[in-house]
Amino acid sequence: MTDDDEERRGRADGHRYEAPESDEERRSKEWAYAALGVLFVVLMILIATGTVPIFPH
Repeated sequence: MTDDDEERRGRADGHRYEAPESDEERRSKEWAYAALGVLFVVLMILIATGTVPIFPH
């Protein structure tokens, strides 16, 4: 079996190996998730107070 065939097949369970994330990449994802979380909380507060109506009258 050639290396190309082995690469195409990947591991026996069908998943390919992915290298661990670098610290910089992980930190960047943490900031992105934190920003999305803050945006979500602000939106929920605005909906709860009636500033942003879900069902307009």
